Amino acid sequence: MAEEIDGGRRGLVKKRRLNEAELAEVEELAQVCDAYEDLHLRLSVEQMRTRTGKESNDFLFYEDGRLVGALALSDYGKEKREVILMVHPYHRRRGIASALLAAARKDARRRGIERLALVCERFSRSGNAFIGTVGAQYDFSEHHMELREFKERGDFSEQLRLVRAVPTDVGEIARVTAASFGESEERIKPHIAKDIAAPERQYYIAKLGEEVVGTFNLYITGESTGIYAFAVAPRYRRRGFGRQMLEQIIRQIRAESSKRITLEVETTNTNAIALYQSTGFRPVTTYGYYELEV
Repeated sequence: MAEEIDGGRRGLVKKRRLNEAELAEVEELAQVCDAYEDLHLRLSVEQMRTRTGKESNDFLFYEDGRLVGALALSDYGKEKREVILMVHPYHRRRGIASALLAAARKDARRRGIERLALVCERFSRSGNAFIGTVGAQYDFSEHHMELREFKERGDFSEQLRLVRAVPTDVGEIARVTAASFGESEERIKPHIAKDIAAPERQYYIAKLGEEVVGTFNLYITGESTGIYAFAVAPRYRRRGFGRQMLEQIIRQIRAESSKRITLEVETTNTNAIALYQSTGFRPVTTYGYYELEV
């Protein structure tokens, strides 16, 4: 663990919550790493700021009082957690990444977490090299897309109502989401119930009459609004409802702010990719997910 050397930290620090100075250090480190390899690290300082403090999900590494490495675990998941790991370009090949990952694995094992999913950008030379050394196994990839030129069609024959969801809608959201992504309703319900109460999240359901045909949620930060878990119930697909939902929420977001609008989609989901591209979204980068037993 970290020690104080001449008034500065040195070594590894495990944190339940980061203070504003530490969050600023993490943000600065991410900017340095991004600029060095022209990356878009999938790290959200906003999410780190809203940690509950009930468990240690952030691991920091200091040299002479300067933050040179950081690892962040996702807040959700009983058996598996996502991992974002970064090391300052001038401090690599010194075992810092390995030390951070070893500490996270040890803590995850103690908590009963079985697997870690390391998230690595496709074009990160250092990240992919590290993935190879630790023996993580490839699982899947996602495109990170951004709306560049909104292309509306409008004039839909069957009109949906887009409704801001409330906690009593968790069951319906879980039902549609589980059916769309092959998940277990019981497994995702607690995650949805937690997120729907978070101020930075907004959940929506799309209704045809009184029937819920689709759902998604927005994650709002200072710079962007991300569209997540965009789902249409299987029996309502191929009727233009996905397009209608997407156009409605884009118009709403644009009416409220000038923030970037983003989303993520699995690279094998060709139908969804075609929908997003036809609406004006373009790929910015691609993230690979690699599983590692703890």
